[in-house]
Amino acid sequence: MSSSKFSSPFFKKSPLQGAYSSGADGIVTVSDLPHYQKLQQDLVAGTLATFTPEAIDEDMQKTIDKRGSRIEIDPTTKKETLNPSKFNKFFGGKSTDDTDEISEFKAKTTKLQTKLDNRKKDRKATSQETLANACIDKKGGGYIGYDPDLNNGKGGCY
Repeated sequence: MSSSKFSSPFFKKSPLQGAYSSGADGIVTVSDLPHYQKLQQDLVAGTLATFTPEAIDEDMQKTIDKRGSRIEIDPTTKKETLNPSKFNKFFGGKSTDDTDEISEFKAKTTKLQTKLDNRKKDRKATSQETLANACIDKKGGGYIGYDPDLNNGKGGCY
């Protein structure tokens, strides 16, 4: 029975002499850590700027406007019709003239409008200092910052 060819004296006299285990002649690369940290900070800053109270209010107003455009009034009969949303229309949703459904729809829209008005009223009472405190990065302990000129002069975190 012969022994393995890898156990021969030739392989024991390798010129590398343990270079793999010692790390000799290894390639040293520059760390990408600062680039990834900056990328993460930019992502956080962009997210915080997107979710400012003003941006949320704009989205709520768009939703209210879309809901308002779904009710059509026939000019001759003055009868109201509730059209389905684009999503429901895609899946076969039909228009309805059920007064209970229309009044429930209007009540939900009014509730959204009230919520938006209250948010705006509460925010007027909020000082810029409170808005700036919302921009503090709690995890990293760092301060991102608040700029009143962001979002077309509405303010936001950076």
